[in-house]
Amino acid sequence: MKTRTWALIAVAVAGCGSPPSQPAESPAAPEPTPAASVTEPAPTEAPAEAPPTEAPAAPQTKTEPPPPGSPTEKLMRSHFKETEQIRKAVISGNMSAAVAPAKALSNIDGLEKLAKNWKPSVTALQAAAERVGSSPDIPAIAAATADIGVACGACHRSTSGPKPEVGTAPAAGTTVKSRMQRHIWASERLWEGLYVPSDDAWKAGVDGLAGEAFPKEILKKGGVHARSAADRLKRLVDTAGAKKSPQDRAKVYASLLETCSACHQATK
Repeated sequence: MKTRTWALIAVAVAGCGSPPSQPAESPAAPEPTPAASVTEPAPTEAPAEAPPTEAPAAPQTKTEPPPPGSPTEKLMRSHFKETEQIRKAVISGNMSAAVAPAKALSNIDGLEKLAKNWKPSVTALQAAAERVGSSPDIPAIAAATADIGVACGACHRSTSGPKPEVGTAPAAGTTVKSRMQRHIWASERLWEGLYVPSDDAWKAGVDGLAGEAFPKEILKKGGVHARSAADRLKRLVDTAGAKKSPQDRAKVYASLLETCSACHQATK
């Protein structure tokens, strides 16, 4: 999937790139302030050197992603792999497995190779990764992991990509294997909904988890904990489609990771 090569461009700043420089307005015809009517005479006391970046209509440039094969692009690939490892650790309920990749993600090497206006987002990414490493339980790790995805998505909105390819969900089928294949596929789409970010991917993930996600024999094996996790998953999925903001989606995604962990621990 093309989105894999882009993920750690997430260290770019949300809304990174600043409006291009413009010459100062002439004193004879200064730009009206945002609150001024367009028919109101320009105030003679307005300074000619008023910063053009304050103009509300000023266009913003986009930060270009690093070219394939460049040191920065390789850095992004490396850290995308670390986020994958963290998510898998949370889903499996293995907290200790999240520590090493979280430490690597928080100690980002090669910061000097990154654009300066990416650094605020790098700081946010590092903070979320540090929370993963120091979290006392799965819910806390899941929340920090979701925040990593939000940081990714904030950057991608201000750059040229990535472009998701949602594809078609595997058939649910009746076997444990087929149900889990669909479940995994849907979970990946929800993650893309955060880090790409993509409304289409988010919707595909929600649709993929709708209905009875697990065969009854699996829930029976896991007992009350597995049934509780499945019930919670269904409630989350029923509301997830209405979540529009990155923060609201992150809360849902974190809760879904928790249910995965609880169910996997119960059905081992």
